[in-house]
Amino acid sequence: MPSPRKNETILWSALFEHSWDGMVVLRLDGSLYRVNHRYAEMLGYTREELEALHVWDLDARLSREEVEGMLRSVDSTGAHFETQQRRKDGTVIDAELSNNAATYEGDKLIFCIVRDITSRKATEEKLRRNEALLHGIASQVPGALYQYRMAPDGSRSFPYFSEGIVALGGLPFEAISGPDTDPVMSRILPEDAERVEAQTQNSAATMAQVHVEFRILHGDGSIRWIECRATPQKEADGGILWTGILLDITQRKRAEERVNTMAITDGLTGITNRQAFGQLLEKEMERATRYASPLSLIMYDLDHFKRINDCFGHNTGDDVLKTIARLVSSNIRGIDLHGRWGGEEFMVLLPHTGLEAASEVAEKLRSLIAGHCFEKLGTITASFGVVELAPGESSRSLVQRVDDALYRAKKRGRNRVET
Repeated sequence: MPSPRKNETILWSALFEHSWDGMVVLRLDGSLYRVNHRYAEMLGYTREELEALHVWDLDARLSREEVEGMLRSVDSTGAHFETQQRRKDGTVIDAELSNNAATYEGDKLIFCIVRDITSRKATEEKLRRNEALLHGIASQVPGALYQYRMAPDGSRSFPYFSEGIVALGGLPFEAISGPDTDPVMSRILPEDAERVEAQTQNSAATMAQVHVEFRILHGDGSIRWIECRATPQKEADGGILWTGILLDITQRKRAEERVNTMAITDGLTGITNRQAFGQLLEKEMERATRYASPLSLIMYDLDHFKRINDCFGHNTGDDVLKTIARLVSSNIRGIDLHGRWGGEEFMVLLPHTGLEAASEVAEKLRSLIAGHCFEKLGTITASFGVVELAPGESSRSLVQRVDDALYRAKKRGRNRVET
């Protein structure tokens, strides 16, 4: 029956020789006392060849002096570090070493476990390069890349934001990055937040892409328009992760507003043009009919305007039209609509207003115009027609009636109001 000591030797030999890791025992002078088959295979040597070498013959990163210093400092508490070792064929591998010092048969030896981490280091480097590449791409993308997560319990978070969020939100990166949904979501204007949430819930239910535009309060106090596009994906735990982009479309929205304004605005006076006024007239007539509320229409025309153009030139005439438009617009209600009908003819639409009240408004406007003193010209006057919408009347009929009332004002001496 083998002795306990012999049993331990057999057990140690089995562990040493069949380990998946390279194992080497070093003397304090740096020579290799013993190596296992795995370590020899790792470096492409035979065990006999390795046991004739010193550890600094194999290390491709550390000098002999550095290795000797490390050997002297190793103790039983263990040392763990990474280095590179040179194979017999001259190639280099990345190695992870765990060292412990122990006394064996009166000699101090250093027991090393060596792992080849070349593949792991290559993978880490590839990931690092990919991360750097993605970071570089993300930094060049206008706006911000992001990930938004809805956990199975309904809680929300932002696992990722690119640095573009700083310019987009106008706050320090630390204030708007990280796991929480605030203060990011809290910066969406309340009147838009409901629409954003509805899109999110629909996307979560159908896995449809999100495409929504909303306004946020920027860090500088301004309101910015943001376009959001994101694609959802189911996660293993049942959560949903959206990956998307946020773009600042404020300039585009302003351009659209300018185009829309130009489409409905008279280029000279800045008030509603004839086409837009006609469309709004139809809508107000429908509303007045639906709710049985009164609606009146004023039409006015500047008296002897042709003389102004003939005597003082069209630039002066244009200045007069712009001044009249500002004067009238500043003296009607916010719900009233002021438009240029053509030439020197203007319309004022008065919702919720009967004929008598509308006539009083017309008289006030006539008096304001007549009392205004124009540079070079002195004073000018305007004639007014006023009508109230009749039951079942068309817009064509209403406009014709107010035009007839204006004609009567002209015929009866001008600078007056006729109904």
